[in-house]
Amino acid sequence: MLDNFLSLMERGGPVMWVIFVTAWVAFIMLAERSLQIQLWIRRARQDQQGLEESPSYQPHLPTGRNASPIALLLYRLNWKEIHDRSDLAKQLNIQLAELMPKLEGTLPTIAILGSLLPMLGLLGTVIGMIDVFDVIARHGTGNPMQMAHGISQALLTTASGLICAIPVIFLHHLLVRRLNLLMALTEQSMLVLYNRHG
Repeated sequence: MLDNFLSLMERGGPVMWVIFVTAWVAFIMLAERSLQIQLWIRRARQDQQGLEESPSYQPHLPTGRNASPIALLLYRLNWKEIHDRSDLAKQLNIQLAELMPKLEGTLPTIAILGSLLPMLGLLGTVIGMIDVFDVIARHGTGNPMQMAHGISQALLTTASGLICAIPVIFLHHLLVRRLNLLMALTEQSMLVLYNRHG
């Protein structure tokens, strides 16, 4: 298995290693964001239910990265400066704007890596074709074995870049949808709080 993998990487050239490392970094980031967003959604649902059921509900004090966005917003609000609904709305907008980049985390980086992978495959294609034309320039078309090596490298890197990019882009899209759900839960809870504030 390992021998086959190393043989494939060798046939693809150095660009294959760049594609492989980039894809692994993207998949690790995807796994981390997926677990974190799922945890936040679960806690946000608990906090939303608590706020809807009881006006005196207090979410658990935020500790580390595990507190729901609802709990973070409630503890970040400067209640001394809130006298009416307009003050509350201003504070909520400010806090939501500050919170959004924290919730996104590595999602923008994952999107960049997903778009880089096909380009890296294309780079490998160009390098492989340069090798083919170099063989033609030196030996003419009489050396099909060396020409085949360059063509194989070009096709392998193109295929690898696309094979890695498709799941990264698809999973990134799913995570963005989950993040939108989390933001919707948070905004609904803040609306409950806003409607209660006289």
